[in-house]
Order: sequence, then structure tokens, then C-alpha cells
Amino acid sequence: MGGLAASIRSTVEAVNAQTTTLQANVVHEAWIGQDDYGVPRYAAPVGRPALIHEGTTQRRLPTGDVITTRACVTFYSPVPSNGASGRRDPIDPRDRITLPSGLTGPIVDAPGAGIDPSTGHPYVSVFWLK
Repeated sequence: MGGLAASIRSTVEAVNAQTTTLQANVVHEAWIGQDDYGVPRYAAPVGRPALIHEGTTQRRLPTGDVITTRACVTFYSPVPSNGASGRRDPIDPRDRITLPSGLTGPIVDAPGAGIDPSTGHPYVSVFWLK
């Protein structure tokens, strides 16, 4: 399995290198909890390169519900764990993502693309904004 994992890692790195000119910086604010009044708290904003596809698309959720999403975002570089209690790393559905166009919205799915056994995180972080 280690050979396959290394091969996938290498392929993701190659795709990242080949799509660099197609990627744009998004602002990622990781959810870190809430204050005493239930207001969400976020880590300092971080710029991350991402492949972005804006445009409305219909998505079927695991529940069977169909929703309309406005963008698909892919991070080819690893997103480090935040470490905040109760969050789902590397991308938590409560995180805040802002695209260069100013588009932001709830993260409706973060399926990843297989889990890297050396990190416990997806090889690629893929999610949609509603």
C-alpha cells in the first residue's frame, strides 16, 4: 500500500505543478470554535492557491437532497490541521472561504479524494460552496 500512496502523492504534486497558472488565491478562515454567545470564531485568514470553478451546478447530497452550488474549489496542496476542538480537518464545513470574485458561502460537501495513510487527510481537498 505504501507504494500506491507514494504514487498518488506524486501524481497530485505533478497535477498541482501543471495547474499552477490556472490556480488563484482564495482566503481560508478556519473555524476554531464559538464565543460565549455562540458566535463563530475563526483563525486568521490564510491565502491558499486553489483550482476554482464558478458556476451553478446541481449536487445530490448523501441524504438524497438536491442542492444548487455556486463554485467547486480544489486545494492540491495539503491544508495543515488546525487542531481546534470539535472541527473536521483539514476543511471543516464551518470554515469560511472567500474566492477572488468575492463569492463566499456555506461549504456543503468536503469529500476529499482518498485518505493519505501518512497524514490521515485527503490527498486533495475538494468542496463546493452553496
